[in-house]
Amino acid sequence: MALRSTTKRVASALALIASISLGISPDARADGLTPDQSARLARGESLVFPQTWESNDGARYIGGVTYTIVDASASELAAIFEDVGAYRRLLPRTKQARRAGTDGTDFFIELLQGNSVFETQYTLRVRPIASVAGGGREFRFWLDRASPHGIEDAWGYFRCTPVASATGAPRTLLTYAAVVDVGPGIVRELFEERLRGAMLSVPHLLRRYVAELHQPRAAARPRL
Repeated sequence: MALRSTTKRVASALALIASISLGISPDARADGLTPDQSARLARGESLVFPQTWESNDGARYIGGVTYTIVDASASELAAIFEDVGAYRRLLPRTKQARRAGTDGTDFFIELLQGNSVFETQYTLRVRPIASVAGGGREFRFWLDRASPHGIEDAWGYFRCTPVASATGAPRTLLTYAAVVDVGPGIVRELFEERLRGAMLSVPHLLRRYVAELHQPRAAARPRL
């Protein structure tokens, strides 16, 4: 029964990820944004669509989907997502991020996250997808349940799709989706919306990180 319940939850979580990736939400459609939403995206705003899903067995997933234009190529973003050390900058309240192994092209990231009130450790399995439509890249991730984990479940992906720009400079539409079930307890009861906000701030942190990488190095001062 436990295996059947877990399998059902996994299937439901995957269905939720699929729905938000396809925009099957009353708030947005990834394949048909409204003119206002498209204009906001072009101005550099992130489009954020929160999602919540509850199962019959008590699982509660929170998170959402975001769309953001990043001034970088899809290959540059892919290199960042392949750099385990970068996740300390990309994921809020991350104290440690280390590579915990590989399985074929998949790799595992062990994360320690939290603040003075709450701290948890878990491992994500990340699967790079060689190529997606439009010459983009995709990285899917989910909780590695075989490793110690202080959360119940987590799923998501980063999808990088090249877009045209007026200047010819590389730009990428980043679609980021993530849901997490922290399990019953004080975090769910008191900090759920704060956690959701942190999760959906990842594109902002990524753009800031990319901007820092693009800053020219200060010219060496001449010797006196």
